[in-house]
Amino acid sequence: DKPNIIAKVGKGKPTLILNGHMDVVPPGDETKWTHPPFSGKIIEDKVYGRGATDMKGGLAVIMTVFAELAPIIEKTSSGTLIFSATVDEETGGHAGVEALVKDGTLSGDAAIIAEPSGSTRYYIGEKGLCQIKLIARGRPAHGSLPILGDNAIMKLTRAIEKAESLIKEFNRTIKIPNDLTEAVKNSAEVYLEVTKSMGLNAALNDIETMITTTTFNPGVIRGGSKVNVVPDYAELELDMRVPPGVSPNQVIDYLKRGLEGLVDVDIIDTSEPNYTNPSEAITRLVHEGIERILNESPRPIIVTGATDGRYLRDRGVPTVVYGPGELALAHAYDEYVTINDLLKAHDVMIYVIKKFFNIG
Repeated sequence: DKPNIIAKVGKGKPTLILNGHMDVVPPGDETKWTHPPFSGKIIEDKVYGRGATDMKGGLAVIMTVFAELAPIIEKTSSGTLIFSATVDEETGGHAGVEALVKDGTLSGDAAIIAEPSGSTRYYIGEKGLCQIKLIARGRPAHGSLPILGDNAIMKLTRAIEKAESLIKEFNRTIKIPNDLTEAVKNSAEVYLEVTKSMGLNAALNDIETMITTTTFNPGVIRGGSKVNVVPDYAELELDMRVPPGVSPNQVIDYLKRGLEGLVDVDIIDTSEPNYTNPSEAITRLVHEGIERILNESPRPIIVTGATDGRYLRDRGVPTVVYGPGELALAHAYDEYVTINDLLKAHDVMIYVIKKFFNIG
């Protein structure tokens, strides 16, 4: 069992959801950590540990903000504030936010998810998920007599090359919504900063293309039983991320038509690309909060991965992702969040929530 935690204060509308996930990814090889991954070691301004950035830091911020503002909201009857700490985000969110929005437990007029965005950035949308399996079938034979068999691995190899070519063709038909132009530009600049911080050399145009097209990543391949047997089965798990303006089903249908007779195409998991319009009230409030509290120029961006925001947006809840920490540190060895980032996110959240409920 995986319990989700929900707390509510106030009554009536408007309703604002604060959300964060409790689960983290495994620490990996613990010998590669400078400090034990679950120690929460504090050195100068940094709190180290698995999940410090993704996203115990953000969870701590919204817990604190909820506790601070609950008495005011209850006293003023200005609306309903919901705190939600959920499970399963790192493995799809199916037992967490997805389940809670489906049964009506989690619903509102707007939402803020405290995933790591960086103190001057906020996510208004994300690419869709399109994970499929390509399955090649053949005929077994002795490895010394391949002419008697039909090699499934060779068929799969040809299918992978053809699938990549088909995706390149498909990408030429994609048109990104006009209201995401600024977010795409900002996103490319942010990801360029990330690549440079990792010592990698990437061009801004290539990164923008990655954001605005369907990406192609063969992730897992299986096939064959012994080296001296012609394999009769091989499969590939393929991960693709689909930009706003396109549906994963369109991508899958295109591949099925192009690969017909070569391999079977099975769906593993999909989710639609999604975004909150920059003109939505919650988007404008977060933007204003960063400007007023931090005296910085805010940057709305689109992220290439998926968050639990997809489930809320799918139910018509305008959702913004804003929280402490840098995305490049998530899932990394020596993951950390700075105390300064925690304090900045806290102050911006307080401003946004007070404005949302029109309380002093």
